[in-house]
Formats: sequence, structure tokens, C-alpha cells
Amino acid sequence: MKVSLGRPVKVNNFLTTLNITLIANRNLKKMEARTGESIKKTSTASSNKAAIDTFEKVME
Repeated sequence: MKVSLGRPVKVNNFLTTLNITLIANRNLKKMEARTGESIKKTSTASSNKAAIDTFEKVME
């Protein structure tokens, strides 16, 4: 799963619209990598919990 605002140009255009300081492309890539890892961990944990809950309901 990939969720993003798009290319760095789109991100910086969005930040400009909000009157926020621009972010360097390399820093955007670092943030994107960290966020991707976090999203993956969260979705895996959520999927595992849903599977366990479903299993427990079926076994009742």
C-alpha cells in the first residue's frame, strides 16, 4: 500500500499554499521511508488482531 501526496513538487506546492517552509527532497524521502514502515507495522498488527478476533468468534 502506498499513500502519499505525490511527488516532492506537489508536496512543496501544498506547503506553499499553507504558507509553510518547504522541505528538501532528500528529507521528504527519509520521512516517506519512516512513515511507510510505520504504516506497514500498524496494518500488520491490525490484520493480525482482526484474524484472531474472527477466529475466536468462529470457535465460540
